[in-house]
Amino acid sequence: MTSSLSISPSRGRLFKIFTDLGPYFRKLKSTESSFFFDCLEVCIDDKKEPEQREFFGWWLVVTRSVDGFQFKRCDGRYNLEGDWVICNISKKDKKMLDDSFDLFFERLKSLIDVETGFCLSPAEPVLAEV
Repeated sequence: MTSSLSISPSRGRLFKIFTDLGPYFRKLKSTESSFFFDCLEVCIDDKKEPEQREFFGWWLVVTRSVDGFQFKRCDGRYNLEGDWVICNISKKDKKMLDDSFDLFFERLKSLIDVETGFCLSPAEPVLAEV
């Protein structure tokens, strides 16, 4: 009799379950072992035309390794070029980002646990060499 090992789902299966979470998953910015999520939470100037609007929001990179999943979260501005830029955010807007992120993160964490049997933990900070 062979022992059963917990095998992480394939990239395709992970793409499917992450897509099912809603509009946060960005398949085209993801790779075999790195998964990109983001949220445009606060419109900076809603008086501008829709295609001229920038947003405050958060983005999250989840990386798969042999022993689980690690994440790194950033907050910033989504600019007109379609890029995320780290910037200062007011306390009021930061609270909105945090509330939005917390709701999403609990769902993501639970999904990874149920679908893979692994935990989602903060990525270790990279220390610069001196």
